[in-house]
Amino acid sequence: LNILREDNHQQLLRHFLKRFPPGADRFAGINVLEEEAEGGPVLGDALAYLGCRVEQRMEGPDHWVIYAVVEQGNVADANAMTAVHHRKVGNHY
Repeated sequence: LNILREDNHQQLLRHFLKRFPPGADRFAGINVLEEEAEGGPVLGDALAYLGCRVEQRMEGPDHWVIYAVVEQGNVADANAMTAVHHRKVGNHY
C-alpha cells in the first residue's frame, strides 16, 4: 500500500484511475523503487508504504473489502502531509 504526498498525488492518481487493457503493465513509466514491499511495488514518489499480507477478502455488492496485516513499512518524509482525495459522487472520481 503506497501512501501519497499531498503535493504530488494528482499525476499518480490520474494514472492509476485510467483503464488499462488486460495484461498491461500498470507501472510502466512510473518511478518504482527496486525494493519491493510484501504484496507489491513501492512507488518512488510515495510519502510512505506499508507491506501487507491479506488475511481476508470480503465481497461487497460492487467492491471487495480487504483485511490485511501490516508486516513492514517505511516513511520517506515524516514532515510531509498525506494526500486526501474526496470523491465528488459515490460512483465517479
